[in-house]
Amino acid sequence: MMRKTKSLFVFGVASLALALVTGDVAAQEILITPADPAISVGQTQQFTATGISTATALDAGSYHTCAILQDATVDCWGLNDYGQLGDGTQTNSSTPVAVGRVRDVATVTGGGFHTCARLGDGTLRCWGRNIEGQLGDQATAGWFSATPVPVTGITTALTVTGGGFHSCALLQNGTVRCWGLNDAGQLGNGTVAPSLFPLLPNPTPSEVMDISTATAVSAGGWHACALLQNGTVRCWGQNNYGQLGDGTPVPTPATSRPTPVPVTVTGITTAVAIEAGIFHTCALLQDGTMQCWGWNDYYQLGNQSAINASSTPVTVDGITPASLAPGAEHTCVLHRDGTAQCWGDNQYGQNGNGSPSGIFAPPTAVVTGITSAIALTSGAEHSCALLPGGRVQCWGRGLHGRLGNGTTTDTFTPVSVVGLGVTWTSSDTTVATIDATGLATGKNSGITTIGAASDGGSGGTTLTVQ
Repeated sequence: MMRKTKSLFVFGVASLALALVTGDVAAQEILITPADPAISVGQTQQFTATGISTATALDAGSYHTCAILQDATVDCWGLNDYGQLGDGTQTNSSTPVAVGRVRDVATVTGGGFHTCARLGDGTLRCWGRNIEGQLGDQATAGWFSATPVPVTGITTALTVTGGGFHSCALLQNGTVRCWGLNDAGQLGNGTVAPSLFPLLPNPTPSEVMDISTATAVSAGGWHACALLQNGTVRCWGQNNYGQLGDGTPVPTPATSRPTPVPVTVTGITTAVAIEAGIFHTCALLQDGTMQCWGWNDYYQLGNQSAINASSTPVTVDGITPASLAPGAEHTCVLHRDGTAQCWGDNQYGQNGNGSPSGIFAPPTAVVTGITSAIALTSGAEHSCALLPGGRVQCWGRGLHGRLGNGTTTDTFTPVSVVGLGVTWTSSDTTVATIDATGLATGKNSGITTIGAASDGGSGGTTLTVQ
């Protein structure tokens, strides 16, 4: 899902010459329906807002982020040097742009320099960098596609996950297929392609060996992991930092250790969720605890240990999250109360706690202002949260516009993505209250103004309580 900062710059130099869209976003009027309704005390009224996009899901790639909207289309923002924003251009954007030629999107995933989506019919579409075949369209020529292309042979996907230069899909029958770069065995098909340039891509999905009961899959920088029905986890691909979790000693210094077939993660038998970062992986266990393994130079494993890597899972101290979001050199979690915590590298503010410290080791500080998040995702050096009302906030490194707030400035606390989501208000809460979804409840007789606002505009209507 995420990529290591120092490695990605080798491939991303061309992006420095690209223009960045940062102009002011014109305010637009939000239309609220129904207009001027009347209800009785104790009754409710559902309001809706048109003229604004609301996000329902999101996922971060290395340097870009994408969100599924309420109409099952996709908006993306950030780095676009290989067309990973899907708008038909190679122009970076610091505000959301619409992905072309894709509808009925059920899930979306960001990779190193590419993006993939699962449609409602179980087929897949990918766009962005394709030098290594990570778009899965059988193309052996062509560096990228700035618009979505169909993945060959996948018709029953449950989900799709983007790695550094590869992609994987979980199918309805519990098997996993991967495609793209295979220099570390990250396709899991028992082979390793030569790691020479020009690279030899595998542009057609191939089945991962010995995986038949998977319930989830997550791709990291050069590895991938699958959660099985029995609660165990199996991983394959690069193992130079112990990111496969099988206990194989970590070499010093770290050297390439391809593992082209799945191996079992040591000691995990009750996992309910997994997420892969660049060179580390994390699992949520049935008892609510969290374990991570792999690269730890920036304390991203969360156990406050100074070891640079662990090839077996370690418990994250004092953390019982609802979901996981490991990035490159930092890790974030979403708690059941809607708050979030991050730890690890913080030089760009990716821990979101307002502190400009370089490394924030203990997972103790919460992300500032995030109190009701629905979902969380991390890129290489930034993270984003989905909030009620379809709003999205991001924090961390702003280069290329990956925070979506119209600037390229780093932020140490969350900022709102322009034009996504709506905030509901009632001018007189003694007359009526309104929740984050636009549901108003009459409290006492009177008239109040119901307002809907976003970074893209605002609107209002009156509500009479009789």
